[in-house]
Amino acid sequence: MKQQAATTEPTLMPRAAGEVDTETLALLEAWAREDSTDDAETLRMAQKELDEFKRAINENRAATGARILYP
Repeated sequence: MKQQAATTEPTLMPRAAGEVDTETLALLEAWAREDSTDDAETLRMAQKELDEFKRAINENRAATGARILYP
């Protein structure tokens, strides 16, 4: 009979009011550095994808009568 592997759930530590989550901020900054670029073509493609995303979201919301998010 196979035994189910025991899993351990991460324990969330409550933060005091006003305490900054420096670990998460450091991770987000590292990701931003990894993704950063100054390549003009990459930036142009990223802007094109963002514009297409906004257009599609607005079209869908307009079709359902919802408020447009990206005027």
